[in-house]
Amino acid sequence: MRITALEPILFDAGLERVWCFVRVDTDTGIFGYGEATTTEPFMAASVVRQLASWVVGEDPRRIQDLWQRMYARYHNVRGGNLLLAAISGIEHALWDIKGKAAGMPVYDLIGGAIRTVVPVYANHMFFSLGSDPFLPQGERSHMPGRYRDRALEAVARGYRAIKIAPFGTIRDTIDQAGIRHVGAIVSAVRDAVGPDVEIAIDTHGRFGVAAAIRVANSLAEYRPFFIEEIVAPESPAAMRKVRDMVAVPLATGERVYTKWGFQDLLNHQAVEVIQVDVAHCGGIFEARLISGLAECHFVQVAPHAWYGPIALAASLHLDATIPNFLIQEVPVPHVMPSQQLDLTGDLLIPRDGMLAVPAGPGLGLSLDEGVLARHRIDG
Repeated sequence: MRITALEPILFDAGLERVWCFVRVDTDTGIFGYGEATTTEPFMAASVVRQLASWVVGEDPRRIQDLWQRMYARYHNVRGGNLLLAAISGIEHALWDIKGKAAGMPVYDLIGGAIRTVVPVYANHMFFSLGSDPFLPQGERSHMPGRYRDRALEAVARGYRAIKIAPFGTIRDTIDQAGIRHVGAIVSAVRDAVGPDVEIAIDTHGRFGVAAAIRVANSLAEYRPFFIEEIVAPESPAAMRKVRDMVAVPLATGERVYTKWGFQDLLNHQAVEVIQVDVAHCGGIFEARLISGLAECHFVQVAPHAWYGPIALAASLHLDATIPNFLIQEVPVPHVMPSQQLDLTGDLLIPRDGMLAVPAGPGLGLSLDEGVLARHRIDG
């Protein structure tokens, strides 16, 4: 079996989102799909095209060999989001092909399933709400109620865990007014959902060490599931300083790449949870290796997934196989682009806070090629 073509596909997902898919074709007629979506999908697509010459003509089943070749090819720009996203998308497609050729789901090729249904948390709580403490008081006072209503909506749909990001434009430091405002939002959500629903809180790496400690300690009374990116991931030492001073679990990882990046984070024992992203870290198998490193440190894995359906499916195959899996992030379908439902049907729709791992060969997805063609854009 040989690869005959590799191309990025830019997909207009609506809501001002573009997903970067990767299609790999072979001389047997078997093809595979992956996803290399980032916040800069057009740039990711360009890198995918550059990598194609290193992959076309090769055996798609030699996944690790091709991974090492692609990674070594760009030795001067290793470790960044765009290169690793492109490699990840190609790697997903290779696993999709290998699974289809073997008639097996990817999870059976990377160790076998520990679980075939996984718990998920709803990340839909902030992009359409905002949370700016510098708004006029009359507008700001409505924020806790709006977050409360969205939280109740998620719980009504069966979710037992949600994530919110109530910080708005606060950055670097936070004053008492900001702490009260954020606390009012989290308190409203906690009161609404009750004591048993988990609430994760995302800060997007916006604070320095002192402010991070202040924020985390102020939110401890609401018993957060974890606080995500309390400081930026570039300094595991800074993250460890915060961890030593707070009594809530910390998480990070969506902007950490490859096993080497996670090794430093884990060696610092900086977090309780890593949020590896199979579309950014280097792919499914790289995420499996990273999860093994985390297991050695008794750290749990809650994979990040805020892009398209192929990346989510790839993440689910990882989730099925790792002993230290905690929970999977999902963008809630009713606020995601309708094109996702058109593209994949209801295969990736959670039910009662759980999501089944696709069990078909490869990634187990059957994309609607007509929808893919209609929403494809140039770039």
